[in-house]
Amino acid sequence: MNAEELTAFARDRVFPTREERSGGGFDRSLWREMAELGLTGQAVDGEYGGGGTGTGDFTRGVSLLAGEGLDLGLVLSLVDHVMLCAYPLQAFGSRALKKRYLPPLCSGELIGAAAISEPGSGGDPSRMAATATEEQGGYRINGVKGPITNAPAADLFLVIASTDAAAGKEGLSAFLVERTRGVEVEEIELGYLATSPHGKVVFDGVLVPAGNLVGEKGWGHERVSRSVFMWERAVLIPALVCFMERWHQLIVSSLEPADIAPDLRVLMAKRKVETTAYRILGERLLELTFGRAENGRERMELLLFFGKALSDWVYSMRGIIADAGLPMRGRTGAMDGDLRLLEVGSSMLDWQFQKLPF
Repeated sequence: MNAEELTAFARDRVFPTREERSGGGFDRSLWREMAELGLTGQAVDGEYGGGGTGTGDFTRGVSLLAGEGLDLGLVLSLVDHVMLCAYPLQAFGSRALKKRYLPPLCSGELIGAAAISEPGSGGDPSRMAATATEEQGGYRINGVKGPITNAPAADLFLVIASTDAAAGKEGLSAFLVERTRGVEVEEIELGYLATSPHGKVVFDGVLVPAGNLVGEKGWGHERVSRSVFMWERAVLIPALVCFMERWHQLIVSSLEPADIAPDLRVLMAKRKVETTAYRILGERLLELTFGRAENGRERMELLLFFGKALSDWVYSMRGIIADAGLPMRGRTGAMDGDLRLLEVGSSMLDWQFQKLPF
């Protein structure tokens, strides 16, 4: 896959079909096209059917898709398929699990999701109620998860559940669970990100083989869910910045230069410069997350910064648009709706990091 091919795909296949897909459910044919381009397996080693080019190239690819396809929902589904299911399987799974599941995840045959959050408690490990009870032949999983990105379309779930209630968050473990009998999905309408399906997942006595344990017992929080939280955001933030830059450009380009008041011109210029800075900081976050640089404190600080700064940027743009009486319809209006994701992300970061020492 190269940038020219991906740009053409985003402009010719993603952008023109966004509105149609918003009302028609998840488009598996488009997903298979993305797989043929290598997007669904780009971050996975070639040994397991992936492109083997790493997370940097994958991030650049999804960022280009966001900026040219203008479909943040599709980007979120792709990022979560890779960074919340395929990539953690590669990082923590046994060789047998990787050989079984990574090739179909990379080829687009299987769609992945992560069942971590729970209704009413989010991803709080101290309040996680889902259980995985060990018995002969494997583990019996019970519990409710949601809202889960990709759930209505997913074939495979990375599930975090308690294998030792007395141990609290140290008793959480991770499993790969196929969509089979005992797995029920109820679709949830978010009101935005219409091309990314979300749902509540009920695991009702689902028996999974012991070999489907990802990593070791007790790894579910400290090793797996903490890692996928970092990985997802490190990849998604640069894509969000590209989406924001494109939104800004479309709004500015719709204006007649003679009608742009000096104050409005200055405000729009400030917002543009800010996205340029965000892009540079996003590259630093990637380096700290996947590169050789080791600085956990700086990484956390960047995540906190982005969680607040990106949502503030969107609020500021909305204020500028309202004050200037600028039109917000068509594609810019749809993009504004999808940017509600940042409001959710900001509140989650506030909650997840509020007790961390800095």
